[in-house]
Amino acid sequence: MWHLKRTSLFEDWELDDLERLSKTTPYRNFSAGDVIYHMDDPADAIYFIKSGLVKVSKLFPNGKEAILGVVGQYDAFGELLLTAQERRPTQAEAIEPTILILLPRAGLEVLLETRPKVALKFIQIMAARLFESQAWSAEVSAYSAPGRLASLLSRFALEFGHVTNDGTRVDLKLTQEDLSRMIGATRETVSHCLNRLKASGAISRTRAPFVVNQLKLEAFIAAEE
Repeated sequence: MWHLKRTSLFEDWELDDLERLSKTTPYRNFSAGDVIYHMDDPADAIYFIKSGLVKVSKLFPNGKEAILGVVGQYDAFGELLLTAQERRPTQAEAIEPTILILLPRAGLEVLLETRPKVALKFIQIMAARLFESQAWSAEVSAYSAPGRLASLLSRFALEFGHVTNDGTRVDLKLTQEDLSRMIGATRETVSHCLNRLKASGAISRTRAPFVVNQLKLEAFIAAEE
């Protein structure tokens, strides 16, 4: 119940309601590298992250992968196309040991039909996803690879970072190959970009976990505009 209440979808619920809901929302455990669902799997549930990290990506026939995003504790994912006939347009994979709360599609449909506030929250979540997608598409068009990478690290610092004496530490176990799949560049380009960011003082190391200087990152991004 406590973990459900920490999610944006159920933060306004009373404990009695959450207790009833929790009986229909089992936990699922995944190890690092486990695929939670594949592309074209049935869109049969929405997931909430109790702990851990998940990457959502799209795979292409030529074998390439585009990582669409990383979601962390109390975030929801898998909410797209939740109808009986639809298939997953993306793949979700655990980046580290991850515990998920699973809400089956049928249960979500009942909530959307009987709880107007939940339906409104769900629309807000979907709208936020759409805005993030549009904003990232704009950045891909507006920035060069170094600017896109700096913007990505800045967002990670805001979402997942914690402040240390040396800067904001981002404990995401992402490789340079992962970063390249997020910004639409080669691994070699990402390596070059990381070296540029380190030379500018925006980051202190070129491998995860990254420690970033948010002010210098923002200055680097501004210089790209």
